[in-house]
Amino acid sequence: MKITYKYILLLPFITFACQSSSDEGKTIASTHPKLENQLKEDSVQTPYISGDSSNLYQRYQITTEEWLSNKSYQVTNMYGGKLAALDRNSQYDVKQHGTALQEGLRQGVNFAGQYTVVSVSCGTTCRTHYIIDRQNGKIIDKLQSSTGASYSKNSKAFILNPPDSTINYNNCHDCEPKAFLIEEGQLKEIQQ
Repeated sequence: MKITYKYILLLPFITFACQSSSDEGKTIASTHPKLENQLKEDSVQTPYISGDSSNLYQRYQITTEEWLSNKSYQVTNMYGGKLAALDRNSQYDVKQHGTALQEGLRQGVNFAGQYTVVSVSCGTTCRTHYIIDRQNGKIIDKLQSSTGASYSKNSKAFILNPPDSTINYNNCHDCEPKAFLIEEGQLKEIQQ
C-alpha cells in the first residue's frame, strides 16, 4: 500500500515532465502577451520630427557655441575684491531658500566675472537659478528652467535650458533654450 502512494504521488510529476512542449521559435514577447502588444505599438519618438522644429537642436547648439565663445561676450575684468554676503532683503523668497543660497555662495564667482549663480530645485523638472552680485550681495535676477543652465565666469552669456539632443522639444514646451546677456547688472534676453 505504501508503495502505491509513492507511485500515485509521482504520477503528476511524470505527466508534467513528459508533456511535449517546445519553446523553440518563441520570444519573450510571445510568452508575455501584454509586452507583445506594447511592442507592436510605435512608442519610440525621436527628438526631431518633420515640421517646423526639425532642426531645432542643431540651430540652438550652433548658437550656444557661438554665445559661449563669442569674444564680445567675454569678461574683461574679473572681480577680485572681498565677496559680499547675501543681501537677504534683495528678494522676497530668500528666507525660503536661504540655506541653499548660502551653500551656493561658497562656490565663489562662477558667472560673468562678478556673479554667483546658485541653482535650487523647485520640483521634478524645475530649477530656479539665482544670480547674485558678489560686490554687494544682491540677487539681481532669478530664472526658472526645465533642463538647467549653462554659464561661465569668463562669459556674460547665460543659457537657460541649454540644447540637448535627447530632449523632444515637441513634447516639452518649457524646454526651449533661451540666451541672456548680463550688462550693467541687468540680464537681457538675446533675441534670435
